[in-house]
Formats: sequence, C-alpha cells, structure tokens
Amino acid sequence: MYAFIRRLLSSFLKYKLQSAFLLAAVMVELAFETFMPLSFKFIIDYAIVPKRYATLLTLLILMAGAAVASVAIGFYRDRIFAGLSARILSDDYKRLFNKLQTLGTDFFHRMPGGDIVSRFNGDLVSIDAFVKLIPYTLLSVLGLAANVTVLFFLQWKLALLAVIGMPLCLIGPKLFGKKAYEASYELKEAQAQLASAVQENIGAQPVIKAFGLQRTFVRRFADRMDDYRSASSRSSFLGFAIDRATNLGTMLLNLATIAVGSMLAYYGMLSIGSLLAFSTILISLGYLVAAVTWVAPMFIEAVSGMQRIQEILDEAPSVADDESAPRMPPLERGIALRDVTFGYDARQRSLSDVSLFIPKGSYAAFVGASGSGKSTIVNLLMRLYDPLRGAVLFDDYDIKRMNIQSIRSHIGIVFQESFLFHTSIMENIRLGAPEATDDEVVEAARAAEIHDFIMGLPDGYATNVGERGGRLSGGQRQRVAIARAIVRDPDILILDEATSALDPATEAAINLTLRRISANRTVISVTHRLASAEHADCIYVLHQGRIAEQGTHRELLQLPDGRYKQSWQKQSGFELSDNGHHVGVHVDRLKLFPLFSELDDGLLKEISHFFVTESYASGRTLIHEGDIGDKFYVIVHGKVEVLKKDDDGENQPVAVLSDGDFFGEVALLRSVPRTATVNTLTPVVCVTLQREFFQSFVGRSPHVAAFMNLRSR
Repeated sequence: MYAFIRRLLSSFLKYKLQSAFLLAAVMVELAFETFMPLSFKFIIDYAIVPKRYATLLTLLILMAGAAVASVAIGFYRDRIFAGLSARILSDDYKRLFNKLQTLGTDFFHRMPGGDIVSRFNGDLVSIDAFVKLIPYTLLSVLGLAANVTVLFFLQWKLALLAVIGMPLCLIGPKLFGKKAYEASYELKEAQAQLASAVQENIGAQPVIKAFGLQRTFVRRFADRMDDYRSASSRSSFLGFAIDRATNLGTMLLNLATIAVGSMLAYYGMLSIGSLLAFSTILISLGYLVAAVTWVAPMFIEAVSGMQRIQEILDEAPSVADDESAPRMPPLERGIALRDVTFGYDARQRSLSDVSLFIPKGSYAAFVGASGSGKSTIVNLLMRLYDPLRGAVLFDDYDIKRMNIQSIRSHIGIVFQESFLFHTSIMENIRLGAPEATDDEVVEAARAAEIHDFIMGLPDGYATNVGERGGRLSGGQRQRVAIARAIVRDPDILILDEATSALDPATEAAINLTLRRISANRTVISVTHRLASAEHADCIYVLHQGRIAEQGTHRELLQLPDGRYKQSWQKQSGFELSDNGHHVGVHVDRLKLFPLFSELDDGLLKEISHFFVTESYASGRTLIHEGDIGDKFYVIVHGKVEVLKKDDDGENQPVAVLSDGDFFGEVALLRSVPRTATVNTLTPVVCVTLQREFFQSFVGRSPHVAAFMNLRSR
C-alpha cells in the first residue's frame, strides 16, 4: 500500500503546477467546510445571545462570501483535476502498453491474452476510479485533522474523549482490511480468467461450431463463473463489513461524546454555542470517517490492481534490446549458426549443436516433421529468442550484441497465417515500412500480384480488411502479407510455412510469386511441403533438433533410405489438375500403402480409378470416433488433427497428419467403428476410396479376395 501511495505521489509530481493548484484549492474548500460548523459558536455566543445585529449581519455576509468563493474555486479545481487525472491514467496506459512491446514472445505464450487485456480494462480502470476520488479523499483526511484541532479549541476535555474513542472508527479497516485486499486480488484474477475464456471462445468459434463443442465450453464457463461468483461475493462482503464496523464505531463515539457534552453544558462548563458547534463538528467528523472508510475498498481495489500492473512492469524481457548497441549493417557474406543449442523450457531441447552456413543470395529450405526445430531456427534468426549455447551470426556479427530493430529491419517475413490489422489495405501493407510512400506501397502490391484485385474493389486501397483480414480470402490475405514483407525491400526474406494453409491452386500461384520476388535476396524457407523446397540451393532436413541431412533436392534423393527421400516418396505420386479440383493417384504411390503393397501394377491401376477427390475447409470434422467406417483417406494437401476421447469423454489430440499420410485403411476390409475423430487444421485435399467400390473390385478378383481376407485377420 505504501508503494502504491509513493507511485501516486510520483505521478502527481510529474505535473507540479497543476498538483500545487489542486492542493491549494482543496485547502480553501477545507477551510470553508471547517468554518461552517464553527460559525454556530460565534453566531450564538457573540451575536444572537447578546443581541448584536451588526455582528450577526457581518457573520452571515462573511459566510455567504466564503460559500460563493468555495464553490467557484471548487468548480475550477474540478476542471483542473479532470485533466490531471486523465493525464495520469494516460501515462499508466502508455507505460503498460510500451512495456508489452519490449517483452519476448515467450511471455505472450505464457500469459493468456484475456489476462493481459483485463489489466487494461479492469486493473487500470480501478486505479483510475480511485484517482478520481483523491480530492474527496484529501478533503476527508485533512478534514479529520482540522476538525479534531477545532474540537480541542472548543473544549479540550471533550475533544480528548473523542480522540481516545476515535480508534473505534478504525476497527473496520483493522479487522477486515488485509482480508479485503486479498479478496480483491482474487476477484481480479477471476475476472482475468473470465476475460481469457471469452476471448479464446470468440476466436475459436469456427472450431467450436464445427466440432459441436458448445455444451463443453458452456460447462467450462459455468465452472469459471462459479469461481468468480464466490470471489465477488467474498470481496463485496468484506467491503461492506469495513463500512458497517466503521459506522458502528462512529455511532458509539457520537453518543458518548454528546452525552458528556450535554452534562458539561448543563453544569455551565460549556456554552450552548460551543455545544452546538462541538456536536455539529463531531457529526461532521463521523461523516468524514465514514467517507474515508467508503473510499477504503476502492483504495484496496486500486492497490491490488496496481500490483497486477506492476507484475508486468517488473517482467524482465527474455531478449533485452540495447538501443545503444551497434546497428547491424547490410548482409555481405551470409548467415551462420554455430553450435546452437536451444530449448523453450529446461526439460526439452528444440535444437542441439546445430551448425550451418547460408551464403548471401542463396535459397535455403528447412524441412522436417512437426517439432523437429524448423520454426525454432526462424525464431532465433529473428532474435525472438536467444540460444542457450552457441551463436547466430550475420556475417561475423553475433546478433546478441546488435541492436534488435536494426537486425529485423533487414528481414521481411511471411507467416503461415499472416495477421492483418483492422484497417485499410494501404495501411496494412505500409506497416512493413511505415515511412513508405503511397507509390512504394502500390509497387509492392504489384510485385505481390494483388494490385489488380485491389483496384477492382469499390474503395481500392482504402478498403478495410476487417477483423484479422476476414473480408479477404486466404490467398488475398497472403498476398497482402507478401506485399507488406517486400515493401521494406529486405535483404533477407523468411517464408514460415507461407503457403501451407492455402488450397493447392492458390498455393501454386503464390509459390510462383514468391519465387519471382526472391531473386537477388537471401531466402530462408520453412515448409513441410517438399515441392516448395525442390528448387532450393540447399535443403536442411531436421530431425529431433539436429540436422539429419543436407544438400540439394537431387543429392538428397540419392541417399539410400534417407529421410528426405522417404518424405518425398510419401508426398509425391499425386497429380493435381490446374484448378486443384481433381487428383490422380499413380500406381507407384499406391504401392507405398501396406494394404496395396503386394498387388501387381495392373490391379493397382484399376483400383486407382476408384479414388475420388474431396476438399474440406479448415475446422471441419472428417470422421467421428465411434461412427461405422466405410472410407479410406489419403491426404494430398493440408493438415488434420487426430483426437481420441479420454476417461471424461473429452477429445484429446494424439497426432497431426499431413501431406501423404493416410487413415481409415481398416474400413476397406470390414465394417468396424472408427477409433478416433479427425478434424482439419487447414484446408485439406484428400483422395478417398469407398469400401463398396473396393469390395466390388475384390469380388471380381478371387485371388485378390483371398489375399485381402488373409490381411484382415
């Protein structure tokens, strides 16, 4: 709490002139409010009782003038303070937002987005609510001191009794203050969890609807609401308890003091005017104590809110930027990783002793299974993380010792799911280079082959793309992202699964664009689609955080039993039509499936005609666990997630399948329930084979039927 008060004082001291006027205005208001009850003594004892009309008139005129002055100064004080409090809140918002920009990617993976947002629209708001009450709080606290002083002036014995009994008024904060603070902090944590749940639910609506998860999420939200209701109830009750206990203490003190004062007046030890003034001031004192205790819960909320804000402000960036560090010059020779080891946590390594060199102007591709370390290399090159051991070098410069922004100024990147901001196409592209002119933005759009589409829109480049670019198709969003990357004219272009979330036809078109704009640049491509890496100068095959193989496409295919060769065989053997709506399956590819591995080419060629091309959007369910299977699937393009129900009946992910993988083979042999649910993670193109067609073919070939019966046992 003392730290919070010091923080507030430092905020006000930034604006010394306004704060000084605020304090002066409060003192004027305080003087008037203290004089008003005291005036009863002078009016009664020096004007009414001795029948002095001139004195009475003078006192009334002075009171009226003081009232007008107090109101006028109060209005001006309100105006000054409104601006001052808005500045202080604005500073807090900017301080927190600026801090977020310095934190590493790991922080945002660790901290739910809803929790961060709740610190802006919950914790900072509670601080602002208290800041707006500071003049009221100052009047109450200073008024207590002033009124107690006046009480001693009127009758020191009676005042001493009031002061001795004053702790009765503080019994509420003493008994319940610490518990109220803890309850307020727990309530804010519960609010943050609710905000995170709502934010996640909004973003996941396509998945929730596709998988029929509404009831599951309603149940989970109800559980969180139970926690919130309990925390809210406890926090509110403790706030009420502080107020109630304080009011009780104030009431007892007033009764005791008035009783003693009345006895003193009865025996002539206290004048009637002094008794009336004393009683009025005492009642006012009770209101001031009540006001302080009314502010106390808001103060407690503000303190707990500031603690949550301070948790982020105290967060140390995992990758600290030193603005005084040397700036990275343009790339001259190439990029190197030297004995790099890295892990996102202490228990598992994502990269182990990786060394490589990418010459300037070359095209390097990183391929491998999910979790092999491909994207980790991109994160290190962008300096989103620093290696645990080893070094990342641009020429001979260790990027840990260079200014971060200068490193990234040489890099353009296109992500798998490029984020577009809720603004115009022009501004989304310009974000790649905020200083770019309109002509440079248009030129970048031409290079990304999106200019003609933009000009066909009613508002052209002024068209708002909507939330996360939702008003554009996937291919259009990706082309805007490509334009955003190349408007900065980068030396290094990074493609992080840049086309894997697109349909085959769009992917092929964008790959041609990427290949054209990659000329004269150092290109680093991360992909699981080997067709996108075929033309690379060097392909690095990653496996469990190490480089398992490296070389050109042709060199890697010549390695016996090589990982790249196996993956290439798995992904090849499919022939897509120009529009991507039809896929032909080669006989050699069918031989790689265990079910068909021992059949001759003639039979396989006939079977290949039974395969049907099917396309699915992202977030669709292909099969449900427990349904009777009747179809065999082969993924030609895209990714799917395999889920199985746990003991509680909830779907849990067990695998991710991609290009060349297959599932449902048993469905061709016999009618059995599906053992898992399969959902699409990206747009997916499959070839499928129905059991009825396969069985009819088997029925016409007795030797094949005998072979299949043997396989199905």
